[in-house]
Amino acid sequence: MYGSVEEVKVRLGMDVNDPTHDRTIVSFIEEADALIDAVLEANGIRTPLEDPPGRVRKLSSTIASLLFVAWRSQRRDDVVTYLRSVREELRAFAEDLRSRAGIELTGETD
Repeated sequence: MYGSVEEVKVRLGMDVNDPTHDRTIVSFIEEADALIDAVLEANGIRTPLEDPPGRVRKLSSTIASLLFVAWRSQRRDDVVTYLRSVREELRAFAEDLRSRAGIELTGETD
């Protein structure tokens, strides 16, 4: 997995030692990683990344957090907003890859 359960919990303000939602978070990280891999593959980068750079790990945790919040939301408008944010994150990532032609992806550390 590119992201981590701990990072998602920190982003969501959850207790990192409480395992209550760990399985759900893992499933959202896996979903986020699949979305990221689709963007990478569309830009000619082989996946899964063996040693993902910080940007990819952070993006995975960000998307997983947004998916988790959307899943827990009681309001349809909020779900739409969070899913729109997921699309925006992926769009920005794709544009960044295209502008760099994938260069520096494997060496990026932030």
